[in-house]
Amino acid sequence: MAGLEGHATHLPGVRRRDLGQHDLMASNLGDGFAIYPMVEEGEATGAVAGVYAQLLTRMPFVPSLFKSFALCPQYLVLAYEQSAGVLDGNELKTSGHELGASVRDIVQPPEQEQVRQTLAAFVGPLGRMLLLSSGLLLALHGELDAPPAPGDAPAGRPVEPGQPAPSQWDAPAPALYGALRAALDTPLVNTIWRKLAAEGQLEQAWSALEPQVASSRSAADALQDRSLTAARSLPWTVVASRDALVAAGIGDAAPGMAAVLDAYVKTLPRLLVLASSSTAEHPDHQESADQSR
Repeated sequence: MAGLEGHATHLPGVRRRDLGQHDLMASNLGDGFAIYPMVEEGEATGAVAGVYAQLLTRMPFVPSLFKSFALCPQYLVLAYEQSAGVLDGNELKTSGHELGASVRDIVQPPEQEQVRQTLAAFVGPLGRMLLLSSGLLLALHGELDAPPAPGDAPAGRPVEPGQPAPSQWDAPAPALYGALRAALDTPLVNTIWRKLAAEGQLEQAWSALEPQVASSRSAADALQDRSLTAARSLPWTVVASRDALVAAGIGDAAPGMAAVLDAYVKTLPRLLVLASSSTAEHPDHQESADQSR
């Protein structure tokens, strides 16, 4: 899994755990990162297609979080099994809403109404994906008390997203993608940016938000801490733990999956802080649109 090694993080409340070569207590996302690959809907086959089809019964396109996992299909299955236990529950929705609301006043939103509407539509889903990625990282560290996910891959099915998200390679903003990755110190090009690019709104959004990235970082770091605490309280029924990976025959994938989760747990709070200000005039958008990162 090229590009997935060499990243770790210090996560408050997460115990040091041996994940092979991946020391989660000592890294920086900016240390030589390369853009993380994703498996787009149109490229999915087999178990990946089966998981994507299941996700698409709940949302209009597959979140980039799960597209990143799909480079290791067995882990994608385990991660989906853990996530499925909370995806339809009120606890995830409520906790995600609370995370977004807690940072609504940190930055100034873009002036353009349509840009604010696009950003606002992502706030609720960003909060939920932050909680899922936090829970999955805690599971890898043995921090959640639930049985290992069984790893039962769903049968492959046609993948037909209602609102296909543009690929990070196809959306027309490669120069801005590089700039936002550098400013946010991340290897990810999340769906929120690709959606803005597809709507012709990315330049307007980024010109307003980029100058506020540095000043909002401390709020994002505090939000990351709160998301880990909130994730511990969700009613997980099974978890994608190290034991689950070993039982699935992919124990050696733990460092790579930890690197992916590391990137999301650090990046999603930064996005949520930037996007949440756009819900001030559109509070219902946080819950009305089920778009994903």
